[in-house]
Amino acid sequence: MARQSLSPMKDFDYRENIERERVGRKRKDAPMTHLKYLRKRNGYTLETLSEITSISISYLSRLESGSRRLNTDLIRRLSHAFSCSPAELLQETTHESGVITPIEFNKARRSEMMSSHRNMQLHVICKESDTDSTLCLKAISPAEWKQRPAELGDNENVIAVKANDAFKPYFSESSTLYLDPVAGLSPESTVVILKGNEVLLKKVWSITPTSLQLCDLNDVESMKAGKNGNLIEIDRRSLNGLYKVVGYSDFDLN
Repeated sequence: MARQSLSPMKDFDYRENIERERVGRKRKDAPMTHLKYLRKRNGYTLETLSEITSISISYLSRLESGSRRLNTDLIRRLSHAFSCSPAELLQETTHESGVITPIEFNKARRSEMMSSHRNMQLHVICKESDTDSTLCLKAISPAEWKQRPAELGDNENVIAVKANDAFKPYFSESSTLYLDPVAGLSPESTVVILKGNEVLLKKVWSITPTSLQLCDLNDVESMKAGKNGNLIEIDRRSLNGLYKVVGYSDFDLN
């Protein structure tokens, strides 16, 4: 009975090609997997793709050969690295190697690409200075970076902020919030507000060009049902920071 593949990729037999690659005698026109095609189409070496996705070179090689399966996390990382949808990543096809012309990125371009695809510098909410208690967002040590979640795409406006204890009980100290300072607001948007020396995590109830009516996160549904809630109004012109919460995570991607 034929063996049934458990992989989302089609179960092709690449043993001959793997062996030829191992001894350095692989034919130039030998077919390649779709995963390898996408890597070469994007101009990545295995080393570069490993740096972008944090997947080891040896495991990437096994994925390309079909000897290892793709799981949900790997699909997400690779789709983001290749700027393609999961459906495109999982196409069941092979490619002739002759149709690929690898793109050679210079070091500056490669570094720029890795930064935009992989890392986000972490920020914290803190005082402007020892003499000014006004709160602001400041980047912390360059050594502390977050891997950019694929769901954020290439939105470079988003800021990663350590929750610490500022957003309890909704988020734990280990949470990271992703804030967009330029995203459009609408009723029920979750926002982080810096007002003087106060930080607020609220839901937008109503909005005008100059003011916001805000409520607690837990009050939205009851207020929509006609019950009273803790509603406050804030002059937008008095704020030193207004950010829309576009996501959060309670862990780091490895």
